[in-house]
Amino acid sequence: MEQLKDTILRGFRDEVPATLPIGDYLSGSTEAGLYRLRYGPAGTNLWTLARGAAKRLRAQIDVSGEETFRIIADDVSVLPAKAVRGLRQVVRQRHTRKFTSAPHQGRVAAALAIDQSTKDIARLTSCRTDLQHEDWKYLHRARLDLLPLRGYTWSSFDNKSCRHCGESSENGFHVLNNCKVNLTLATQRHDAVLELLFKLLTRKGYAATINRELPESRLRPDVELQVSGSRLMIDVAISYDHSENLEAAYTRKVLKYEHLGQVQPLVVRSLGSWYPLNEDIRSLLAIDHRSWSAFRRKSRLAAIKGSMEMVRKHLTNTTDEHNTQT
Repeated sequence: MEQLKDTILRGFRDEVPATLPIGDYLSGSTEAGLYRLRYGPAGTNLWTLARGAAKRLRAQIDVSGEETFRIIADDVSVLPAKAVRGLRQVVRQRHTRKFTSAPHQGRVAAALAIDQSTKDIARLTSCRTDLQHEDWKYLHRARLDLLPLRGYTWSSFDNKSCRHCGESSENGFHVLNNCKVNLTLATQRHDAVLELLFKLLTRKGYAATINRELPESRLRPDVELQVSGSRLMIDVAISYDHSENLEAAYTRKVLKYEHLGQVQPLVVRSLGSWYPLNEDIRSLLAIDHRSWSAFRRKSRLAAIKGSMEMVRKHLTNTTDEHNTQT
């Protein structure tokens, strides 16, 4: 603030007003000595350096307070004493948005960025992982959309359709969530997560039923139980690892069951990402943090293992009914 006042004083020289026109100067006024200041030889001090840095960072310096001011950038507003931490956060968020909007690696980052509150992925990709060695051959390539599949734009195959079912473009989404040949493995992957959920509920004292047809409908939610005298339905969905697919899976489950009572979808991505709204189940059922964390990690691991089994079968199966040309 003192450096700002010193900068303004330079423009007035000996004709210093009783009250410095800080607001006029910051709004771009060129009246009186401000014209000389704005278009004359510019000096350098802490204020001019800070103003130049703010311009480069697309930040604002708010001096509307009497004796204090704040630095504002994007959705972050900090006092000067916290400027370093606040501006680092802004720059990190900007680079993250730029990265997650990029193809391949950005897709992976976008999927993992959804779950920033746990260390599950770090644990699954560490030296202490429960993943088998045979899963590593395909896991990261699947996340980067770099599996040797026909449907990608970079593929040398002229025929982009699935080599097994001949339907749709053969890409990661098709293999992990849409190929009819992998339907049995997809069911096993879903049931593995469902079994983990049922065991958790049983240990916590809930009398849950699995795949029971509702009396007033032919629908069969994965899990049905009573909470405070009301019906709660939990339906498991294994979605592809793009944000739009995950959100669509959650919405689809809600629309399917909401007319029958309260529904809480449990959405896990094919490659292990965790939908944040899954945490509502824990809150609603008052499950302790330790038990829920263990269930979450096991569910993500089950999804990854099931997906890797599908990828291995798809790529190693020599039967190729629809292979016409390369």
